[in-house]
Amino acid sequence: LVNTVAVVFILLKKDKHRKPPPPQEQRGSAFDFLVKELKLDSNQISQYSELRGIHKNSADSILTIKRETKDSLFSLLKTNSAADANVQQQLNIIAQLERNLDELTFNHFKKVRALCTAQQQVTFDEVIAKALRMQAQQKHRKPPPPREGEENGRPEDEHRPPPPPER
Repeated sequence: LVNTVAVVFILLKKDKHRKPPPPQEQRGSAFDFLVKELKLDSNQISQYSELRGIHKNSADSILTIKRETKDSLFSLLKTNSAADANVQQQLNIIAQLERNLDELTFNHFKKVRALCTAQQQVTFDEVIAKALRMQAQQKHRKPPPPREGEENGRPEDEHRPPPPPER
């Protein structure tokens, strides 16, 4: 209970110091992108906007609980007697929350796709496939090659011992 109150207090205090986000028009949101790419009509835009609001509220709730659960998990580091069962329980909760978020997002886009005409659905499928490929590439991006004068991504240093020989 004390941990939860502390987390809420920290989050509320942190929000006061945040700058407000830029106006929607300046952000280039996914909403605007899909509206443009799919050429949604005003009725579709209205329905999509409603779906987006519902999804955002649900996703925000899950993300808040996930953040609190992670805080709780890592607070176990402070105790010398952190039982493995407690750690596993927190990890299972986090995994379930991640699954819930993925399911929520999948169902959201399923509903958005249902708003589309047959031609818009073809475009929607292409846009979603491209977005998933881009997301996968970002997760598996290799680090840049070492720059000149660097070894293994670190600046060369004559005072550093040489790396151990490979076997």
